[in-house]
Amino acid sequence: MKPKIFTAILLFISAYSPLFLILAVKDFDFDTTHAFNHPWAVTILLFLTSTSVMLLFITVSKMDRGNMPVKVKSVKNRSADLINYTIPYILSFFGFDLSKWGDVISLAIFLIIMMLLTIKSKSVFMNPILALKGYGLYDLDYTFNNREYSVIVLSKDEIRPGNTCFVRSLTKFLYFVTETKDLNNDE
Repeated sequence: MKPKIFTAILLFISAYSPLFLILAVKDFDFDTTHAFNHPWAVTILLFLTSTSVMLLFITVSKMDRGNMPVKVKSVKNRSADLINYTIPYILSFFGFDLSKWGDVISLAIFLIIMMLLTIKSKSVFMNPILALKGYGLYDLDYTFNNREYSVIVLSKDEIRPGNTCFVRSLTKFLYFVTETKDLNNDE
């Protein structure tokens, strides 16, 4: 599997890890057995959740400095788009039941279609795990080698026009800001 596809899948799965945790909590019998009603399904959900979040943090922490110093022309913060991402979570509060294969298969089909659409359409939504770690999602217009580009970036730093950012490609359509310099104040 190509590294950029792997990264896109990792970002997608980790973004839905809170949904998997909600489904696991909903499956727990708090009243009588004090155990999960469907331990195998919950084990798989919790494994996906913990593995994807752990790999995401490892990937972000091990990322080298971006090899592209770009001059920011304009920037738009898209972190508020996180609200649009929450719509699938409503699913977890309705009659979803891990014992019903139809529910499980339907959720799997929905998530696979969403993942493929996200990758193919180059659309990006804010990952709540990264948002909790302080990362924001930005539309960035920049110049590099005297050419103008528009991309979507994840950054822990606040980005402003005039900044120089070092970016690294995560996927074909998503970049990660590894360092930001405000040249107006550094000179």
